[in-house]
Order: sequence, then C-alpha cells, then structure tokens
Amino acid sequence: MGSIGGHALVALTSTLTMVQWLFTTQPKGWVMKFADREPIVFFSCLLGAVGMGMPLVVPPIRRRLGYSTSQIDGYQDD
Repeated sequence: MGSIGGHALVALTSTLTMVQWLFTTQPKGWVMKFADREPIVFFSCLLGAVGMGMPLVVPPIRRRLGYSTSQIDGYQDD
C-alpha cells in the first residue's frame, strides 16, 4: 500500500472533518432537501468533493497501469 503525501493528507482530513461536522449538526434528510432546493449548489459541492478525492485515487491506478506519475511524485521522468 502506498503512502499519502502531505497535501493529500491535509485535503483528506479537512474534508473528513467537514463531513463529520455536517452529519453531526444537521437533521436527518438534509442532503435530500439541499439537493431538492438548491440543485446547482448541491452538484457543485459534489463535483468539488470528487475533485478533492481524485489525488488519492488516480495515482495508484496510474501506477498499476504502468503510466508515469512523475508530476505527482515530484521527480523527472526520463
């Protein structure tokens, strides 16, 4: 199993903290109400969450497929 870099770790912990706060302070069904009342904002938040998770998911997949991850890992690919 690979290691999580510093920036990815900060993004992951920030996201998990926000999600924990939302689910402990908001009443049940708030996600569905939010999606119904503000669909553009809801899907923008969803897209942002997917974007924040991609640095954790994409590099291991690229490594398994044999593609370069030099930009992510910070070294020159020859």
